[in-house]
Amino acid sequence: MAQQRDRTGFPVWLYPNLLSLDAPVVAVVWQSFLAHCYLLSMRESGRVVLFLSVWWVYLADRLLDVRRPARALEPARHRFYRRYHKQAQWLLAAVSLLNLLLIIFWLRPAVFHNGLIALAGISVYFVLVHTRRSLLLPKELAAALLFTLGTFLVPWTIAAHPFEQLLRPAAVFLLLCFANLVAIETWEWRELRGGEPPRPHPFTVASSRFLPVWAPLLALACLLPGEAPFYRAVALSAVATALLFARGGRMSLEARRALVDGVLLSPLLFLL
Repeated sequence: MAQQRDRTGFPVWLYPNLLSLDAPVVAVVWQSFLAHCYLLSMRESGRVVLFLSVWWVYLADRLLDVRRPARALEPARHRFYRRYHKQAQWLLAAVSLLNLLLIIFWLRPAVFHNGLIALAGISVYFVLVHTRRSLLLPKELAAALLFTLGTFLVPWTIAAHPFEQLLRPAAVFLLLCFANLVAIETWEWRELRGGEPPRPHPFTVASSRFLPVWAPLLALACLLPGEAPFYRAVALSAVATALLFARGGRMSLEARRALVDGVLLSPLLFLL
């Protein structure tokens, strides 16, 4: 990947990640694909509020991250938010206000009520992670659960039979998100923290060791005959994640960080 950089020193192609735009785009793509696969009638309000909500969570999370003392080696996103801390705070405030107005005046009440569950989960996550309290679950699994909850919230609310229709898709999507987060945490722990404490959760370490095995097995399970296109998209992303994790060592960490999120956009191959 070409290392074209702007005058700030960050690669131009890394800006979707630096601005925390990659996660909301991924969430909306999968939400739209879910509605397409299962013939769910989605309103634009659900997509816009999901985008803004996920963006808000990632902006807030990164601003909280950089309250801690800087390390000698840090991910590009942390360096970016330290440098542009004030601008990021203003952006967070603008996103908060816009999202609040849309939720009050545009979002369906049923979606709002279910969204309170997601808000409670995010609040607990922030308190535990950013006060350095111990988590029973790995941080990566907790984040994957919350991301899945947000992505599936509107489809789950409007589906006639959500458990029958969406429980299995939610489970495989959760595992895909977990693979993505395990890869990122493992790379950063090895290459930026030199394998030094704080170590990832033991379950995350074990999951990373066997990721090149269990992610392809997830893909294989998703390719059983008769499965919906949703599962084929999960399979494509899972295989790409496993390959990038196992064979991407020649790329820079920044390139792998961008690509491991990029391969989650496989639904576009089915929607275009």
